[in-house]
Amino acid sequence: MKSQYLLATLAAGSMALTQHAYAHGIAGDHMFVSTLIIDDPNVADEASLPTFSYLPQPSDSGPAPGLYGLNTEFDKRITENFGFAINDGYNQLTQPGAKTATGWSNLVVTLKYKPYVNPEHEFMMSVGVQRQFARTGANGSNGATLANDDSSSTTPLIYFGKGFGDLPIGVFRPLALTGEFGYTVADTKLKVDPTDGSPINNGRDNGFAGGLSLQYSMRYLSSQVKDYGLPDFVNRLTPLVEVAWTSTASQPNNQDSTKYLFAAGLNYTAQTYAVSVEALIPGNKQTGSHMGVIAQFHLYFDDLYPHSLGKPIAEWF
Repeated sequence: MKSQYLLATLAAGSMALTQHAYAHGIAGDHMFVSTLIIDDPNVADEASLPTFSYLPQPSDSGPAPGLYGLNTEFDKRITENFGFAINDGYNQLTQPGAKTATGWSNLVVTLKYKPYVNPEHEFMMSVGVQRQFARTGANGSNGATLANDDSSSTTPLIYFGKGFGDLPIGVFRPLALTGEFGYTVADTKLKVDPTDGSPINNGRDNGFAGGLSLQYSMRYLSSQVKDYGLPDFVNRLTPLVEVAWTSTASQPNNQDSTKYLFAAGLNYTAQTYAVSVEALIPGNKQTGSHMGVIAQFHLYFDDLYPHSLGKPIAEWF
């Protein structure tokens, strides 16, 4: 789940649309683009190589530390509607007058199953379970900052995508809403000293995490509503806004309040790849001190290599 993964790390054309031409993320006439701070609802063969992020961290006084991330994700279908994803990344925390901390994030593996697609109403739903493996990232003095969790955790998830093609007003029909929601259960519960509240083990609290994205597909506008004669480049753009959050669900906890992270930007989707750039906007001081940025280069293997890497593993034999 990107929302939890990123928040943990940061504070992680004019032609008609057809199922044959664009096999990824489609429900009816609507295609859900790849989002940057939450996960999309589709199960596909794709990769993000890489996702770059920068967000100034919370600071009570003095210059804010800057957290840079270079993350990767690989998604692979096992069957047509069941697959897995692997997330990892390298981070760098810089602060004037202090030593730069660098290290890998904890490895995250997700299983996802897409049981339902309703083309008529442009709706898609998936369910999944995510496992974060502790001590696979940075440890020692940098571990608390860069790997975040010294306890492994498991997160059941639900994802959805809904196009607004049902609406009677044409200008609103290119809109789509996607989202994900999960509940994280830690292997080791956090324990604190009752006298001063300081942690006395390497556990963590349970918590809720989720996010939403609102997208406006220029491709859908030109192919399903009205062709305004715009350049093909413009018709491949999708302006979007996202929000991701995490909140504690158990006591004691090591997160004082709910963390909110907003993002707004543009996605350009070609047949075999996508490029996205979004501004990162902290929703409160616990998430970050100033605006940051996130950018991604995304590959669609179902169109790049339809007879090998782009088809389910079950069909290889």
